[in-house]
Amino acid sequence: MKSMIYRRHGEPSEVLVPNESLGIPTPGPGQVLVKVHQRMVHPIDGLMIRGIVPLPIPESGLVPGGDGVGTIAAVGSGVDLSSGFGVGKRVGLFHVHGTWAEHVTVSTEDLILIPDDISDEAASQVMINGITAATLLRETAATWSLGDERAPILVTAAGSSVGRNLIALAKMRGLELITTVRSLPSANVLSAVFPDVPVIDTSASDWKDQARAVYGSAPKVAIDPIGGAMTADLLDVLADRGTLLTYGGLDYSPSMVSSIALTVRGLTLKGVNVRELSSDQRASDLKDIFHVIRANAASFADYRVFPLPDAVKAMASAQETPRRGAVLLSSDG
Repeated sequence: MKSMIYRRHGEPSEVLVPNESLGIPTPGPGQVLVKVHQRMVHPIDGLMIRGIVPLPIPESGLVPGGDGVGTIAAVGSGVDLSSGFGVGKRVGLFHVHGTWAEHVTVSTEDLILIPDDISDEAASQVMINGITAATLLRETAATWSLGDERAPILVTAAGSSVGRNLIALAKMRGLELITTVRSLPSANVLSAVFPDVPVIDTSASDWKDQARAVYGSAPKVAIDPIGGAMTADLLDVLADRGTLLTYGGLDYSPSMVSSIALTVRGLTLKGVNVRELSSDQRASDLKDIFHVIRANAASFADYRVFPLPDAVKAMASAQETPRRGAVLLSSDG
């Protein structure tokens, strides 16, 4: 079985290597064996391989990857076939370790059935990122007081896969957005995909003034995966009693946050993740996301596919500027 593996932390080009010594696993009770066709390359993959977000590495090595789309190849004992998880069914994998391999065993609780009219490539872009976008908008709504639902939402790293999912889902719900990216070329790329959404280049010295001016008022919520110096900037941009939702750390340097500003202006800084969502909530979120895919096919058509053994090249491509959509790893290439 082909896979990618690393046995120590470091730069992916130095530690991540192809491996064919692993055998095809056997599904245990309540599990199925999935032949993985496509999987996303996420920023967290690089952080884990580099040891910035470390996972214990067993002596046999660690296979990266946390999501994917594939076909059920075998079913373990105790799986309720009336649930639809039978051999040959196309499924999405949610937060499953080791998906940078041709096969993986998965609990049925971590599977989502993929509708026939949703492609592997589109489904791969939403298994974690679409659910993350839906969760962030749910957290946004939880912060609103009366009238806040008409206030603009600021979305950073908007050219990323999560960012594009956020934009498409927010547009479907009629929400006002201000989006930011970190270069003018990235702004041009995103504007071509979403021509009716304001896009601001944060490399401009006056980007914060631009953000406040788009709708004539400061955003009440900002959604950010960058962290670092951007955290203080976003708190500065927010309206009083605003909320910054953070869901990552692309800039993993410490954030210099003034507790005085938080206190005097009544600001809130909250971390968000999707690991503890119920399977019912994930399924509900994906129904909305699949509807978004059907209505906005062009938003999910901008992706690059690399063969699984070219994972290092894929990771480098995912870090290029400007961002040009999702980067996928394929078992079929």
